[in-house]
Amino acid sequence: MAAAYVGAAAGAVVLWGTPSMWFLLVAAIAVQTLGWVDAARLNPFCGMTPTPVLAATGVGFGLALHAPLFGLLSLVAWPSYGPDPDEGSYLVNRLAYKESLPERGQWVWLDGSVTGIQSAARVVAVGGQEVQWTGRRWLVDGEPAALGPSAGQPVYPRPFSFRVPGNHVLIDPETRARPGEDRAQLIMVESGHITGRVWARSPLWEGRLL
Repeated sequence: MAAAYVGAAAGAVVLWGTPSMWFLLVAAIAVQTLGWVDAARLNPFCGMTPTPVLAATGVGFGLALHAPLFGLLSLVAWPSYGPDPDEGSYLVNRLAYKESLPERGQWVWLDGSVTGIQSAARVVAVGGQEVQWTGRRWLVDGEPAALGPSAGQPVYPRPFSFRVPGNHVLIDPETRARPGEDRAQLIMVESGHITGRVWARSPLWEGRLL
């Protein structure tokens, strides 16, 4: 029974962010409850306690034990889905930018109020940096910008440059514009529209850390 509990709890953590995690989490609490009932019934001082009362107490202990872990994971690894659920979920650290701003190259999660969809995005430039379009590529402070696939990248006829305002970031959304949708590859957003830092794709066992 102990092995079943450890396996279910470990599986729930590894598969965090997938539908299977809920099944394993419930299984872990159920196994722990059964273990509590079995141990309590063997105690002669609890022999008069009805089994439903023991089961309810075991469920309460199970929830109390797992609630802190669930709360912690909800803050530092909140599962977030883009417009296509088949692509899996992203794990978002919602505490990452409580005391700081995003940095260039980091993956962040948008709340959807700017782009119209919730999605992960890479930070291309932050406030104060100069961004330049040469006619062929983007430069940030004179260095090539790290962007995603160039499919659908807008072609501007003339070079231009601009400076990112303070408390703003220039992002490259992971979700590309759909056919017929008029949306630039790079988008300027206020840092308040970023809900956290994306640090992995789920499930974790596939090793897709960002």
